[in-house]
Amino acid sequence: MIWLDTRTRSDAERRRSAMWGTALSETPEGGLVGRVNGEGLYEGDRFWADAIKDTYDDPTRRLAMAKRNLPLPAAFREAAIALRAIIRTKRKTGASFEAELSELHRLAAIASLAPYDPLDITPFAEIEKLDLTPSNVGWAGLPLLNKTDRQWMAETWPSPRRHATGESVYPDVHAAGRLAVQRHNDAMLQDVLARVDALPAPQISREEIRRERRSFWSWLIGR
Repeated sequence: MIWLDTRTRSDAERRRSAMWGTALSETPEGGLVGRVNGEGLYEGDRFWADAIKDTYDDPTRRLAMAKRNLPLPAAFREAAIALRAIIRTKRKTGASFEAELSELHRLAAIASLAPYDPLDITPFAEIEKLDLTPSNVGWAGLPLLNKTDRQWMAETWPSPRRHATGESVYPDVHAAGRLAVQRHNDAMLQDVLARVDALPAPQISREEIRRERRSFWSWLIGR
């Protein structure tokens, strides 16, 4: 499940666990190794940030891949780059580009609601309920936008009632998300500890113990 498809807090938490939860595996020596699950971070068998380089000459594909990987900060940046390329092409041909400009603004407004973790655990269905239109949040205060983006918006839309960030207009998104992340991280930690506790104790034979002891004393006396 991608973030744009999350409808409930449970959806967001399951997705977050699949991506950032810990998978345990046993080493040949009998130890344990933990690794991040990583679900959703790959396009096929390639890490998404590597795979997206193959789309640099195709802004439409680049945008689609970036949106699949939201709300990672780099995915917001990649989506913005792709939309700018589409807008520039349409401007050159005289085609309408307001839909792409609106999407660029909306992504910038969403990115300004909260840092990655609180945003990641917030279901996208809740984000869709917010008024993040240009008239409500403006564009001058959105960090994802550059000078040219803001110029295009000023030329296209009336002056807004204010220029703000998503977080300054809707601070509860960040506050609630931060608490939800803390609870979820604690739950993931407890899950890992429970799985470790449930593992059978390693079986070591007496011969192995004697061999280890001999090796230790041999090392200690230099033999």
